[in-house]
Amino acid sequence: MNDQDSLGEIRQIFFQECEENLSVLEEELGSIESSQDKFSKINAIFRAVHSIKGGAGALGMEKLVRISHLFEEVLDKFRSGFRNIDQDAVVIFLKTTDCLAEIISFYRSGSELIETNDISDDLCHYLNDTGVSDRDSKFISNLTKEIDEFEFHPVKIDLGLPEENTFYIEISPTLSFYSHGDDVPNLFIFLQKKGVLTVELDAAKIPSLTSFATDVCYLKWKIILRTSEARENIEEIFEWSGGDFSYEFIESPSATDSLELKFLPTTKHENSNDGLVGPVGVNRDHQYNNKEYSTVRIYTSRVDKLVDLVSELIINQGAIRSQMKLSNVLPGSSLDIAMSELNHLTQELQENVMAMRAHPIKAVFQRMNRIVREAARLSGKNVVFHTEGEEVEIDRSIMEKLSEPLMHLIRNAIDHGIEEPNVREDNGKNKEGNLYLRAFIRSGRFVIEVEDDGGGLNSDKIYEKALSRGIIVPGSHLGKEEIQSLIFSPGFSTLDVVSDLSGRGVGMDVVKKNIFEMGGKISVSYEEKKGTKFLISLPMTLSVLEGLIFKMEEQKFIVPISNVIEAFLLNEKKIFRISEFDMKYLYRNELIPISFKKKNDSSICLVLENDQKIKHAIIVDELIEQSRFVIKSIESNYKKIPGFSSSSILGDGSVALIIDVDCYIDNFI
Repeated sequence: MNDQDSLGEIRQIFFQECEENLSVLEEELGSIESSQDKFSKINAIFRAVHSIKGGAGALGMEKLVRISHLFEEVLDKFRSGFRNIDQDAVVIFLKTTDCLAEIISFYRSGSELIETNDISDDLCHYLNDTGVSDRDSKFISNLTKEIDEFEFHPVKIDLGLPEENTFYIEISPTLSFYSHGDDVPNLFIFLQKKGVLTVELDAAKIPSLTSFATDVCYLKWKIILRTSEARENIEEIFEWSGGDFSYEFIESPSATDSLELKFLPTTKHENSNDGLVGPVGVNRDHQYNNKEYSTVRIYTSRVDKLVDLVSELIINQGAIRSQMKLSNVLPGSSLDIAMSELNHLTQELQENVMAMRAHPIKAVFQRMNRIVREAARLSGKNVVFHTEGEEVEIDRSIMEKLSEPLMHLIRNAIDHGIEEPNVREDNGKNKEGNLYLRAFIRSGRFVIEVEDDGGGLNSDKIYEKALSRGIIVPGSHLGKEEIQSLIFSPGFSTLDVVSDLSGRGVGMDVVKKNIFEMGGKISVSYEEKKGTKFLISLPMTLSVLEGLIFKMEEQKFIVPISNVIEAFLLNEKKIFRISEFDMKYLYRNELIPISFKKKNDSSICLVLENDQKIKHAIIVDELIEQSRFVIKSIESNYKKIPGFSSSSILGDGSVALIIDVDCYIDNFI
């Protein structure tokens, strides 16, 4: 590799580190005002800026060095206690963070460089103004003089700390040790309390099964213990167990064949109280449970390629299954068992690969904190922002598309939903409005809620505005839910005057369009004078779907397994005709709509449920299997088909459409 390639890789690593540091700045600045420990947050911000400056200096990025150095000098004023963090300071720091991001983008991709004079002036204001009154300044000056009069003479102090001893021990338990109800991990628990313990199991003496004796213990443990305790105190622990095992202290590492290099540290298992898991029988997820696990940087394109390959592997598995059926391979045969094992391994591989693309939603929530702050400032309202479920992970491909719709929802909630402080007081509310952003997993889907405690939606006003803008025709009779859905219409807005936040009639239309493109759904509910809640439901991933495939009129369809409640043989006696076009099915003492199609003696009733818990029954000819299917876009390969969210390629090469349960139920009802 030549020097130019090496420099390019170093630059890429630096830019990735810059993204992480900018994320730290966003997170810490977003929560610093409400934090009880502002000092630690200022330190975290300072370290992030210092890291950016250091890397930029090494790579000769003078513009980035200049701003980050100035930012660092100002932060040092706050760290030293000469300035106190207030709202104005946070606003300037956030603007400086944006400036750093723009300069980094300039060096990374050659984007247009913004003017930084205003930012520099704002930061220099803090350097020129110490924020200390004349009285405080005089006090500090006098205090400095007093300190200067002291003479300091360094003195060496013996703290009397005990020396650390390292013991190399081998133990071999006998059968009686176990028959008395003891176990080796219990011994490790006591040893671990004495210092740093390292354990390795030596199973080299285990014989073959033919010569295995049930009354002999073949296992031996090798231990390294680093402790301040004397050897006598360690021996007491072994003697406490009597003569049920033998132990030997080895004086030097050489006597153990460089044992220290082979040993692995013991770790506490998360699901046990004090049990130890050593190198043998280590938890499969040990590398994830340990907080000090190592990481490696990798291009996202490589991860995406790996996801594509796993998807193709799943399709090929389906093809093999199809050929096995055509060849009449019997269940339980050697080939069938081997194929089942391959299915398990492929599923585990797919889950791990998808986990590589999963990221906590926290990064998106942090950006929304700034949106709330800016929107509240522009609207002159007091808003308290609450977040829940920041640790929930979602596929990167979905997370990247979430920022824009969430931004529009939050801005509209503040501008439209939350009332002015005096109006809230008149309605018996606090002056501060509350805005909630929540994320959680429900029924195998990723759900986000945006809720405010404002005035709710005004159905009459929405209806009148829709009439005036020609979205609906005069005399239209709409239900409550239909009126609510009008806010997502292109060009719709209830504001008479366009503001910096909203009023142009494009925000909610963008929200609906973006959510639908991700295979998601959005719904709205409200209580007048109490608040409004938007609920977004999204698939966990855009690559693979767990679904149930069935046949109806010689065509195969797939329905997401999260939408399936139950499947059973159709009972015609439970079908009731309410009107000419309205059929119901008696399901668990509840009449639910049913799609009445051609049926036969072996027809199956499939009960589906959407995100709003509305049930619907359909009649199918045959249930084929539950499996995982690779999602293929219909729109990009053909055109949008109402009632179907996407498609999948089956093992025999045919295409099966994936049912959009929400759309299907909404249109049927």
